Amino acid sequence: MKRIAILLGCALAVAACTSQEDQLENAMRAELTKRGNVQEVEMTRQDENRMTGHAVVRTAAGETGRLTCNATRDPTKGTAYYDWRCVPAIDEALLTQTENAIRQSLAQRGEVIEVDMRRQDDDHMTGFARARDSDGAEVRLPCSASRGSDAVGNFSWRCGEGADSGAPAEEAGK
Repeated sequence: MKRIAILLGCALAVAACTSQEDQLENAMRAELTKRGNVQEVEMTRQDENRMTGHAVVRTAAGETGRLTCNATRDPTKGTAYYDWRCVPAIDEALLTQTENAIRQSLAQRGEVIEVDMRRQDDDHMTGFARARDSDGAEVRLPCSASRGSDAVGNFSWRCGEGADSGAPAEEAGK
């Protein structure tokens, strides 16, 4: 009998954890419907105060995007309340989109030979652009992109001097 009580207690504890994850996923799903058709929300508990995961949303324009999500328990609002944020994951599609924005902007000043960006972490991309200046000389410009603090996590990027130093962006890309 004692063994059954212990097993039942453990099962209830696991159910409570799953229940909190389910509640968070449902709240996220409801809010993310403002961005489009939510196809998936998956959160995993990292510790008692933090969960991480992802969501997949299909926009009205038909584009499917993966979002990286983080949730942190807010102790001032109770044990079941989490502050969460989902931002576009830096995947191949976002890298290509950023490279195209850089290419298009730089093309207004001269011939663009190559743009290559790589994921640095969840909020940063780094890379370079090769272009020809007005004299026909080839130049290699360092480029960086950083996620803004806006609700949708758009990126600002810069190429040239100061791209690696965190200097203010000269060009903005989404």
